[in-house]
Amino acid sequence: MSNALGIGPSVMINRLVHEAGKAGATHLAEVARLRADLDRAVLTRQAEAADLSPDGEARAPVVSSGADVDRLV
Repeated sequence: MSNALGIGPSVMINRLVHEAGKAGATHLAEVARLRADLDRAVLTRQAEAADLSPDGEARAPVVSSGADVDRLV
């Protein structure tokens, strides 16, 4: 039995593409696309976290984890 917290984002992306049955260059292109989507989502969340909350307090920094991959899926 695997632990979802122990799986890194790169491993999860490769697993998703492999399970989708992609082959050859299509596999690599899909991995690259998903990785770019993940990076863009992380950067967006970090930019949102850099803003101040409505009460004027600074927001807590965003920690990138495998949960970001789960949100994309």
